[in-house]
Amino acid sequence: MASFSGGASLMAGFRLLRQRPGLLAPWALAWLLVGLAPQILPYAVLWPDVVAAYGPMFHDAVAGIEPDQQSAELMTLQNRMLPFSLLQLPLSLAGLSILYAAVYRAVLEPKAKGFGYLRLGRAELWMMLTQAAALGLFVLASIAALIVGAIAVLAIRIASGNDDGVTGIATFGACLIAAILLGWCAVRLSLALPMTFTERRFRLLESWALTRGHGWKIFGVMVGLVAILLLMEVALVMVVMIVAVAAGVSGGLTGLEAQLQGLFSHPPAVWLPVLGPWLAVGTVVYAVMAAALHAITVAPLAEIYRQLAGKPAAEV
Repeated sequence: MASFSGGASLMAGFRLLRQRPGLLAPWALAWLLVGLAPQILPYAVLWPDVVAAYGPMFHDAVAGIEPDQQSAELMTLQNRMLPFSLLQLPLSLAGLSILYAAVYRAVLEPKAKGFGYLRLGRAELWMMLTQAAALGLFVLASIAALIVGAIAVLAIRIASGNDDGVTGIATFGACLIAAILLGWCAVRLSLALPMTFTERRFRLLESWALTRGHGWKIFGVMVGLVAILLLMEVALVMVVMIVAVAAGVSGGLTGLEAQLQGLFSHPPAVWLPVLGPWLAVGTVVYAVMAAALHAITVAPLAEIYRQLAGKPAAEV
């Protein structure tokens, strides 16, 4: 039976960025174009409505008043946002497919370089279909788990004589079991996208066979990734605090929050020019960090698939 190295897979993204740091620039640009831009475009197009809806909410929040979540302006904004919301899912699937495929291509097909391994072709289109099918399967599985869990909890409640304590324990147990089962299925199907990319055709349940006997090891890699991301988040918070102190903000994050609240108490015409440069720099930093995190989190599954499929290691 084929196997894989958990340590080598966990560090695949770091190794990729160390060997080819030049990939960060095109991937950061891709994040801005296919990741961030579709999210902020509706707000840019509907900016007057955004200001009308959220301006009073900012003022109320700064003054310590509960914002009105049902204002006429907010309802109008939500209605105008609906056409954009309907486009979010296909745009997100397309963007993720392009970004995922770039990492897969760097790990599995390193000679097909191009511009940062970025392109939109047959592999990406099949990946969109696989992602849509996986999302639909997850929704159906979640609904089934909800129905079965609700029936089980109701039966236990009736059997216990409507005991609230027993019902609470049963509800927690049902949620825990459902989360474990759904998580295990996600682990077993986790190689569907690398398989789809490599074979240029729809692959989903085929991942179940490929991961047989390796579920716990793949789970361990995922746990390792979560731990790494948590450590990176702590490091990022420390960096933000250092930058805030260097910029003359006293009190750390609390002082920064107080200054932002004071700034938001003014109309957008006042605080936008002040925050504009910071937003521009923050956007660039975000894009680079997003590109790096994307490689760190996506490359491990590509590396696991490469080893289990018996494909040769990439030559740098």
